[in-house]
Amino acid sequence: MPRPAAPSATHSADATGARAGTLVLIGGALDEHPEIIRKIVALAGERRRTGAPRIAILTTASEPAGSQTLAQDPTAENDEADGRYYAELFARHGAVGVPIPIGVSEAPAYPGSSYSRAQADAADTAELIRSTDGVFLGGGDQTHYVLALFRATTPGAQPFTSRTATPALTAILDVLGRGGVVAGTSAGLAIQQAEDMVSGGADIHNAWKFGAFAGYDLARDGRDALTHIPAGGLGIFPEALLDSHFSEWGRHARAIRLAHSLGRSLAVGVDEHTALVYDRDTRVAEVIGDRGVSILNLDGCEVPDADESAAGSQAAILGTRWSYLVPGDTHDFASAATTRGTRVADLAFGSDVEDSRARDIWSDDGSRPLLALAERLLDSDSLSASGESSADRQPRYRTSLHRDERTHALATGGFSDLIISITPTPTNH
Repeated sequence: MPRPAAPSATHSADATGARAGTLVLIGGALDEHPEIIRKIVALAGERRRTGAPRIAILTTASEPAGSQTLAQDPTAENDEADGRYYAELFARHGAVGVPIPIGVSEAPAYPGSSYSRAQADAADTAELIRSTDGVFLGGGDQTHYVLALFRATTPGAQPFTSRTATPALTAILDVLGRGGVVAGTSAGLAIQQAEDMVSGGADIHNAWKFGAFAGYDLARDGRDALTHIPAGGLGIFPEALLDSHFSEWGRHARAIRLAHSLGRSLAVGVDEHTALVYDRDTRVAEVIGDRGVSILNLDGCEVPDADESAAGSQAAILGTRWSYLVPGDTHDFASAATTRGTRVADLAFGSDVEDSRARDIWSDDGSRPLLALAERLLDSDSLSASGESSADRQPRYRTSLHRDERTHALATGGFSDLIISITPTPTNH
């Protein structure tokens, strides 16, 4: 049965129907990827007539610096050190990086620090953001952005349902609305979506077994649960559920489980070293970088040879269509049409393609076993292939890939309309 389309953004900034600006959704492991960095700088530069483009840098998703020493340590990973790192990175590519001292903690983490949640309410912080041509959102924990950039309308509550925007968030949306760019990596990608932003669930087996829960930092069976923020993130990408580190951390199952639990029809996952550049006016997105972007469609399809004995909450979800876009491909979210390019993706599997069936198919070790299995299937004459989750966890799940008349494989590494089905492995297997 078809699922309802993904709801459109309801943030007040979109109430007039304005969709100006561009998003750069980076799957993680940005490092200093020249193509992606240059794209962000170029998009920011389109707004500035003279001088170098200015990019506001928010590293709110990082953990607070515990001391001045850590804040100044270039090898440390914290909000202040990360802000300085990204400012230097953009400077090397011809832009002026402007660290914005919005942290997740209620008060500065150490005496003398300017980073705190209160900065999001300060008028001078908002004006500093408005003076820029683009905004960059660093990685970490996307819920930090929710806690820092929104205020709950109910005293004492978290801003996960009913909430208002801080002046800093309004300024970010103003930059975007004037034709600027908002770019984000990892958590900075996730926070850009509209309703039902994923907020936890690194344990994919647990996520599949128990389903999704509203909230943050919940536990089921002693492990982190799959959670989501009902009100979502910044509300600027309304097309689908978003996830990062997608093939590397085996998040296909997590995305399918969350979408199914929420009655959503579409999920988009971006791989590391890769970005999806989305034009909010045309609703057309382009893949850049090295690897690819997964589009999962849960509208439903028949699964060949499905295990009809599976029943209950752990039964198979109706087959999900999986399309994989690689650099040079574009996707029109209005028409659901994909235009394929000619660039060959740098997937670099090595021996992982050959041993993908022997691995934990939901592995998060960076080996991309499910994608490797897909590429191996499409390079063969077989109609299906499967792999299983870790034998250490019960129940064990089998992920099967099927091809039919709609499935197409491309020499670039991209493909369209593979069918994914996930079922519990019979106990006597």
